[in-house]
Amino acid sequence: MTRQYLDDPNAKRWSDGFIDLAIQLVIDDLWTDMLDQAPFLTSQLQTITTLHSPGFVDLRLTTMGGDLIQRFYRIQLVKAPADTSGQTARIYYPKDPRDYLLGGGDNSVIVATRFTYEIKGDQLWLYSSDMQFGPAPVDIRYSFKPTPFTAMTDGMNVPFPEGGESAAVMAAAAHTMAKGNAEEAQQLLVLAERARDRLLASIRRQWLGSTQPYTTESSHAFGGT
Repeated sequence: MTRQYLDDPNAKRWSDGFIDLAIQLVIDDLWTDMLDQAPFLTSQLQTITTLHSPGFVDLRLTTMGGDLIQRFYRIQLVKAPADTSGQTARIYYPKDPRDYLLGGGDNSVIVATRFTYEIKGDQLWLYSSDMQFGPAPVDIRYSFKPTPFTAMTDGMNVPFPEGGESAAVMAAAAHTMAKGNAEEAQQLLVLAERARDRLLASIRRQWLGSTQPYTTESSHAFGGT
């Protein structure tokens, strides 16, 4: 469909690799917009059985040396599960990094609020007490971006909200046509923006919204925008 809108069905002007990359960039941008609008549009629950020393989870994909099986976007819930000793499950809450005091090389905890976490780059640091890093196992629920389009093979399903595919098709065609200003892309850009607005509107209708505002929530959770 992208090639049809480009009037290049036989790949005379744009190679398959270039079109695939353009589609990938557009879909990733759209998923960023969608997950900002609806934070639970995707959700993955994963149990981490071992923490990296001294006490953090690597939020990168396992193929990149990290711990996660999905492309991490945002934390939804961090929980210490119940154990056989009778300890009930405990929720970890986000905390301002300025509220922590760590020892030399960040290898020890001097001051930290119990059962809290902070994010440093690609690392999720856990604290179970004022003098201890969080132990494993830990359950993490997080939103994620789907498998990259460039990593898919023919016949695989492209994860996208039902009925919203035109936003990706139009945007990919518009961005590709704008390359080198080879042709006028304004009409396609307008169609792509309208398709994007319809896509985000359909997502907002599914989202119940905030029943009680929290400082860590997105602008959508506060006002629905």
